[in-house]
Amino acid sequence: MELRHLRYFTAVAEELHFGRAATRLNMSQPPLSLQIRNLEGELGVQLLERTNRKVALTKAGERFLRRARVILDASDKAAVEARRIAAGHEASISVGYMSAAMLDQFVPVLHRFRQDHPAVEVSLQQMSSPDQLKALMNGDLDLGFVDVPPKEGALSVSSGYLEATVAWREALVAALPVTHRLANRKRVSLGELADEDFILPPREPAAGFYDQVIALCQKTSFSPRVVQQTGVLPVTMTFVAAGYGVSVVPACVCQPWLGLARFVALEGNPSIGVTMAWRPDENASAVSHFRRAVEEASPALITTAFDRAAGINI
Repeated sequence: MELRHLRYFTAVAEELHFGRAATRLNMSQPPLSLQIRNLEGELGVQLLERTNRKVALTKAGERFLRRARVILDASDKAAVEARRIAAGHEASISVGYMSAAMLDQFVPVLHRFRQDHPAVEVSLQQMSSPDQLKALMNGDLDLGFVDVPPKEGALSVSSGYLEATVAWREALVAALPVTHRLANRKRVSLGELADEDFILPPREPAAGFYDQVIALCQKTSFSPRVVQQTGVLPVTMTFVAAGYGVSVVPACVCQPWLGLARFVALEGNPSIGVTMAWRPDENASAVSHFRRAVEEASPALITTAFDRAAGINI
């Protein structure tokens, strides 16, 4: 089986018509039909059901199409990277992150990385943690920054596992409406919020963040009464500022919010981990260098996060 067979099959599977697929591939229909039959013969399974009126994928064909697309995409990316290197560019890497609020944490990392590797192109992609894990497994991302705690240096996902480490810890703070009774305090305990209405992201797709916040509250002997769930942190802050309730958020989201919200440090300096994940077979030098830049910047990132949390009361 060769890559061209995968391309032939993918074209037919996407068009569900041999004539249109042949036109797309710039070839005639008879040899295309022959190549598909040869592929099915080599695999020993029927991938397509053919009648005089239509072409349809079998169950095996549907699964094979998903795998074929991954292989073809990886092949295309390998070719692009090889051409970049031949043209004098070192490489390129794709990095996932959860929220725009995290971007300031990447500034010192990117600055350090660019100093040592100016020829490497870095792409940043905002994605939920579950989407990042899928993208890492299928090769669409080289590195991901997720809110899922690693276990013994690995993350288990549906189709395997990823290498992982805690990149830095992000301090948590209380987000309150400006009119709240505790808004002018320098520091509050989570227990003082036990009777409040909470605004939090839903557990999916933010299971890591949600679970860690709930666990912190339960450690203080209460389960938060969640009255509103929002998909992204800026929306959470919009509802807090409007007086719908309170929240616990990473200190990196702190900003004035038109003077309608206050951020107050939490006693005990609670925090959540930001996990850096990558494929265990990922040995590209550019990815290794980026990981090293994160590791080198991590102490400063943690200090900045906790200094920000300690000094807030915007």
